[in-house]
Amino acid sequence: MFKPEFPDSEKFSGQTTLSGKAILIVDDDPIFRRITCGYLSSQGCVVHEAEDGLEGLKQLKDKRPDLVICDISMPVLNGLEFVEEVSLAYPSLPMIVISATDEMSDVARALKHGIKDFLSKPISDYSNLGEAIANTLSDTHSHMSDQRDFSSQWFQVEGGGEIPEEQELYWHLEYLQQNPSAARDLLHALMPENDTSQGAWRCSYRLLQSADTMPLVFDYAWLMNGQYAFYVVDSDSQLCDGIATTLLLRALFHDYLRSLKCLNADLKDLADILEKGISCTDCACSISAMIGIANLSDGTLSILPAGMDCFWTNGQNNQHIAGGISLGENCRKNFITQDLPIGEVSEISVSRLGVSSFTLNISKKEMADKEAK
Repeated sequence: MFKPEFPDSEKFSGQTTLSGKAILIVDDDPIFRRITCGYLSSQGCVVHEAEDGLEGLKQLKDKRPDLVICDISMPVLNGLEFVEEVSLAYPSLPMIVISATDEMSDVARALKHGIKDFLSKPISDYSNLGEAIANTLSDTHSHMSDQRDFSSQWFQVEGGGEIPEEQELYWHLEYLQQNPSAARDLLHALMPENDTSQGAWRCSYRLLQSADTMPLVFDYAWLMNGQYAFYVVDSDSQLCDGIATTLLLRALFHDYLRSLKCLNADLKDLADILEKGISCTDCACSISAMIGIANLSDGTLSILPAGMDCFWTNGQNNQHIAGGISLGENCRKNFITQDLPIGEVSEISVSRLGVSSFTLNISKKEMADKEAK
């Protein structure tokens, strides 16, 4: 029979204390609620319970908890619907989601609504739950939660993309390492929207790949100054834990860009931040990637290869950009291809022969609309 491990309170010395914190558990499983309630009560928490999302919303109005623990799969109002409602009505309320093994895509959707952490069922070691609550509350109280990418929670990464304070991952990574299919689902579900636009420009990508291997992962961000920053990373690394490295890069990429405010992003600075993060995290190592910045105010594109070959064309000119040194091995030594003219449309493509194919298209909206017709 499953028997959870309840840690003593000394495990949380130096962290946010749980004593006196009001926690709302929203879960349709009475056994899970009873065990979790018992653990949290032993830590000095004031615990409230709800058996579904609708009851959880009612409890929120009356109880005003410090944090909510919510299951993904529930009747009446499911976990995703509950998370969406709470994120709109109570945007500053921290939440942790609980997920079964096969629900990583739903977890990723919940994380995009501002969830800072997730736990998988069953919880065999309840110190993981205590640490998750303590870290989430600490971040919330220090006003860091709005400035950090959720995956920063899995690494001790400070705002602004600085070097991690700790050289350990949170326990969640062990779960992903032991469940490759769940890791693939999470990485796929965290991919951004295929089409995005800002001002006169539109960016879209297409990614085709085998379902049996760890994926190429793409991410991007628009900056206030008209820059479009992006990267592609090959999470199917044979040299180290590609899952850990990919999630670390995602966290550092967004933390760095948030710290810029109105300043310009710089490819060498970004590469430095990513490589410092890799060097300070035991489970991460060098990996194939490509980083780019499109300055759409002047219609130019710059690319820093980091172990990944790519091809660029604007319809008139074509260029092969050699991968060179991998990210994590001082990729700044690689030649940065700067100020490529985007023109009406530019395309960057990456291919793993027989495994995956990626294409990023950057074009003016008028051109994109014409092609659509």
